[in-house]
Amino acid sequence: MKLPRGQCSLLFVTCVLAVSTVACDPPGKPKQEPPSSQDITDFRTLYGENCAGCHGVDGKNGPARPLNDALYLAVIPQAAMQQVIENGRPGTAMPAWALSQGGPLTPKQVTALVNGIESNWSKPAEFQGASLPPYSAADDAGDAGHGKQLFTKDCYMCHGPGAAVGPVTDPAVLETSSNQVLRTAIIEGRPDLGMPDYRSLNMGHALSNQDISDLVAHLISLRPAGPNESAHVNENQTGQGGSMTKGNEGSGNGPGSPRQQQKEGNKSTGSSSQGGVK
Repeated sequence: MKLPRGQCSLLFVTCVLAVSTVACDPPGKPKQEPPSSQDITDFRTLYGENCAGCHGVDGKNGPARPLNDALYLAVIPQAAMQQVIENGRPGTAMPAWALSQGGPLTPKQVTALVNGIESNWSKPAEFQGASLPPYSAADDAGDAGHGKQLFTKDCYMCHGPGAAVGPVTDPAVLETSSNQVLRTAIIEGRPDLGMPDYRSLNMGHALSNQDISDLVAHLISLRPAGPNESAHVNENQTGQGGSMTKGNEGSGNGPGSPRQQQKEGNKSTGSSSQGGVK
């Protein structure tokens, strides 16, 4: 059937408009591309995609250390946290996340994670004026012999062989835990799993900074020598050393300290205050 000329023209125009609407963008308007994953700086998105699998959906109750822990965030300097995210922890299950280290995150994204963790989960007012132990200490700052005594008195009931929690002296645990990881675990505990922090670990009283270093030294002395040993020992030499502290206490190992005086005295006798710690 032949349509009248006017109806043909109307039908043609309608079809052209329909095709243009479906298939083309308006003239001069650039086509919108989805954002690149490297452009994302939203904390919740970055944390959910990269951190929640190990550290828990809301920063706790994951297999790795909780980041939603005000004491932990009061002790660890932001610079140290940034470096851990960028470079990982050698000899442990924590990988490097920075693009420069083969990871997926840009410097801006790492900074967004650090700032987001601090702003969402830290509680600086709770620790205003508090004397906190320093985040890190020299690897040889502790006395393994005294640390063994402390472990037997304060830790054995939960972490001895056959105890309900399990032995932290197991070689498999020590081989995959850096010196800093051990120190952090003693200071912060695991509040999401019921382990108390250093403030009540000494039979209900606080461990001193030297006590913490001595416990770490004891655990280090039990670590089997292996390929990860140098990574554990050298971790604090990669920017996570004793200068990165939020606490008001010293490391107990500086010039004039009791530990330093003891070391100086032992030099002349050829003995060591470390009890054979490697």
